[in-house]
Amino acid sequence: MEIQAEIFRAYDIRGEIGGQISREVFRRIAQAYGSWLSRELERPAHVLLGRDLRTSSAELSAGVAEGLQACGCRVTDIGQTPTPVLYFAIDCWGADGGLGVTASHKPPEFNGLKIRRGSGPFYGESLQALYREAVEGDFLDGRGFYEERDIWPEYFAAAESQLQAGAARGMRAVLDLGNGCGTFNARRLLEHLGCQLEVMFEAPDGSFPNRPPDPLTLEGIRKCAERVRATGADLGLAVDADGDRIAVVDESGEMIWPDRYVTPLCRAALEEGPATFVTEVRCTRALIEDVEARGGKVEMRACGYPFILQGIADTQAVLGFETTGHCYFNNPLIKYDDAAFAAARLLESLAATGQTLRRIVDSLPVYYTAPEERLDCSDETKFAVVDRIRDYYRGKRPMLEVDGARIEFPEGWALIRASNTGAELVLRWEGRTEEVRDHIGNELREQARAAMKSCGGS
Repeated sequence: MEIQAEIFRAYDIRGEIGGQISREVFRRIAQAYGSWLSRELERPAHVLLGRDLRTSSAELSAGVAEGLQACGCRVTDIGQTPTPVLYFAIDCWGADGGLGVTASHKPPEFNGLKIRRGSGPFYGESLQALYREAVEGDFLDGRGFYEERDIWPEYFAAAESQLQAGAARGMRAVLDLGNGCGTFNARRLLEHLGCQLEVMFEAPDGSFPNRPPDPLTLEGIRKCAERVRATGADLGLAVDADGDRIAVVDESGEMIWPDRYVTPLCRAALEEGPATFVTEVRCTRALIEDVEARGGKVEMRACGYPFILQGIADTQAVLGFETTGHCYFNNPLIKYDDAAFAAARLLESLAATGQTLRRIVDSLPVYYTAPEERLDCSDETKFAVVDRIRDYYRGKRPMLEVDGARIEFPEGWALIRASNTGAELVLRWEGRTEEVRDHIGNELREQARAAMKSCGGS
């Protein structure tokens, strides 16, 4: 049986059902993972198993359970669950690892695996080693144990203990669950705050009939935005398919990007004293300047959740976030990118200000951010191109090199980085005025194309 190398991505396993992903493929990957983990522990591993609502997930999850049992693992299946609740269960019960069957926010014809080693991420070279072990087939032979268990009593007790009951009483919000895993926890956490909710697309349906699984797209957020405008709600919150990302619209129905919608959370933390926040290199300077003006600090790391988590650990930051809508709280109980918990904390902090989200965002320093742009560039040359850009700007401009090159200009910045998932370069930039933004963008494009040409690219 062939296992395709390209389904092993930087941070997870992901591919199309049928051609790349099947029950037998997942059985073999799980057998490789369980064998590796049990060998490392020198005993049979205890592995938790969860899955999202996709129509293919139950069948694939059964294959994972078979593979884990075949190498002697104890398998605890928590069933359909948001990915962050699986992570919570691993910590809560002290499991050795976990496997979540999900393709996150990809379309319904995709599926995949998110993997944990203990409470930490499993990614990068570890995933590549897992691919090799799955292909080679040197598995342990054993008779494992399978059980089903409910995590919800422990989860809700923990999450609600970290939220102030009734804190958002009087606020009105539209909650778009997109027929995904947020249906299991988001309503309850927001109602715990006393918020008046209008819930959209709550019925679990893995075919995602009402909107795309990714709410941070124009089509993904459109219906939520329309409902906010129609009802006069204070804001709209849309959860992705596996419950680890949120998109937000303000009271006018305009989408607010994550590196701006976290502003109330950051300001609330800074009211308690100096605080550090961790984000990635795509973050707007508007938020950075606002945090620094209030005595805080923003640390920028490489794109990808392992780097944000490591940054939080290194700096004891109170909050980490990505421009893709993941929010991580340095919380003793809920420290994962839990969309329901993040939505509740956002409502809580917003209610405390007595201001609308739009008013808060409009109080940030003004920067005009260009949409992310991608240039086709082969895997063989994309890193060399980034190196050429670094060489060009080194000594000319302040530059951060943790993930590509973020070049700072007096009134803006530009970023070029090699994509983790495709043969392309990722460009982003912003400026204090539209004219400055466009000037920076033109310069970055010009330098990128010159570097590609000198490296033998197109």
